Amino acid sequence: MTALAFIGSLILTALGFIIGRFYSESEKILSEKRTVYAEFLRILPPPNDTYEICDESKMHSALRPATEQSARLLFYADPSVCQAWSHLQQCYWDAFSSLTHESPPLAEEFKALAKAQNDLVLEMRRDAFRWSIFNYGGASRSTVNKSKQS
Repeated sequence: MTALAFIGSLILTALGFIIGRFYSESEKILSEKRTVYAEFLRILPPPNDTYEICDESKMHSALRPATEQSARLLFYADPSVCQAWSHLQQCYWDAFSSLTHESPPLAEEFKALAKAQNDLVLEMRRDAFRWSIFNYGGASRSTVNKSKQS
């Protein structure tokens, strides 16, 4: 009986260690992911800048830091985050090509760009807090994900 209790406690200890190790590594990866996402969002040009940028080279310069960080994003990000980033890039270029100083403050291209940026943040949040009780569990607003769900 004592031997059985000893073997049972060894098994439970080993199982507890493995589960703790898995949880610790998962938290470490999610923490790194949150850091990468926060840094990435910090280097994105503000959507309002599309009203001010007048030539293509300035637009490339504004997006260059985020484009250079795309490799880190690809390493850590869920596919839905990469799709949202791709959609956001397209919205930046659409807004740049049609917005000028004379454009109305809430032009459709600007609204689409702001929505795409919010969708990127939502997908990043969903990915970074996947195992948290604070995770957003609702449907994605991304047009890319809606076409996959249909």
